[in-house]
Amino acid sequence: MTNASRRGDELGAVKETSFITAVIRAMENDRPDPYLVDPCAGLLSTPRSRAMAEEALAAGGTIGSVIVRARFGDLALGRGVAEGISQVVCLAAGGDTRAWRLGLPPGTLFFEIDLPGQLEAKEALLEPVRDRLTCRRVALGEDLRGDTWPGRLRDAGHEPGRPTAWIVEGLLPYLRVEEINRLVAQVREMSSSGSMLLVDAPHADFHRDPANASFLAYMRSRGSAFELGLEDFGGFLGLRGWQAEAYTLGELSAGACAWLPAPPERLCPPNDHHWTARARLA
Repeated sequence: MTNASRRGDELGAVKETSFITAVIRAMENDRPDPYLVDPCAGLLSTPRSRAMAEEALAAGGTIGSVIVRARFGDLALGRGVAEGISQVVCLAAGGDTRAWRLGLPPGTLFFEIDLPGQLEAKEALLEPVRDRLTCRRVALGEDLRGDTWPGRLRDAGHEPGRPTAWIVEGLLPYLRVEEINRLVAQVREMSSSGSMLLVDAPHADFHRDPANASFLAYMRSRGSAFELGLEDFGGFLGLRGWQAEAYTLGELSAGACAWLPAPPERLCPPNDHHWTARARLA
């Protein structure tokens, strides 16, 4: 396979997965006891995205990390906005619906960045709930593995000198180590004191657990890098300038995060080795 072909497969994997996670959120929302409420996710649950989600789950994919990181991020973002953060940047925004469903203050500037075509597809599906947008949303089509998105973000109105809430959910497994380091450095350079980073990543045990072998093989077959696995996510972020609180799903289920309702055991199975983190700049 040529580098161009491999890159094309990887782009396709990322674009498809963004709506798979929306299907998972819609499934959770429809439960009688949802841990996460996302009434907009069902609009992104198309026949194609549902079929892809069923295929991923049948291959051994888990839902807990998707649901827990979303609830964690909702609450952390709400706290950040209450403390005065008025600009949000959601990277790899794909199927994210927070701009529509969180009722953010009108003065909030909510930037979304994803691969060209991805955000337009989401906007079309969410047209029935367009009136739920209470913030000002700006969509940018960019490949986050490149170097042009920071400049476009500034041109679109982002002010690096003001605190920013950065959302980076479900993206890092699709990047190679050098791409992750560059992305984290770019975010750091565009952040001022008081900024917040909401981010998740697989624990190293995800790759070591035999229960995940079939899912990892499935992801590789779709062109996903899915190489990342970290022993100490808080330490990883700390070395890059962020003061982080990072939790595994097991720790969250045990009540380790004082401000997050402990997720139920059904969302924290033994083989779902994932980190979720809130990090700040002093």
